[in-house]
Amino acid sequence: MKILTNFIARLQISLGVLLLVIFLAATLIQVITRYLGISVLWTEEIAVNSFIWAMFLGTAVMVKENKHFGFDVLTHYFQGEKRSVLVIIQNLIMLIFCLFCSLYSIEITQAFWNSRWISIPEFRQGYVWLIMPITFISSSVYLVDNIYNEAKTLSCFKGASWNSR
Repeated sequence: MKILTNFIARLQISLGVLLLVIFLAATLIQVITRYLGISVLWTEEIAVNSFIWAMFLGTAVMVKENKHFGFDVLTHYFQGEKRSVLVIIQNLIMLIFCLFCSLYSIEITQAFWNSRWISIPEFRQGYVWLIMPITFISSSVYLVDNIYNEAKTLSCFKGASWNSR
């Protein structure tokens, strides 16, 4: 599972970096054309949507790395197995949230799939919304992996055959 999650994370980071470059290029084109008095309408939508995709991709990777927004006040007070149990509970709560968001984001993506961009009507808005299910599903996979890795540290699982690595 570690190989799969590392591959997905590298793919998400690479795509996120590419989308940030697209965001910067579109913004630069927009600034230059406004300075020259030329109206280029598509740059705004490209910049906004590529930025949205880059941020959502980065969010999922932060979940994998345990660097996401979290309530870690209690985890600083506990050590050892108590801390591990608390981390597992926190990750389970986040996993439930991500699973619900996955379901609803799929519905939202389907609802907006045939909507068109304003400046480029050939593009579908559904591709922009597609980042939400991608983010929540990959975050769910990362959370399952994090829960598994944390559970391996508990003494009740020390002798388990799946923990022999």
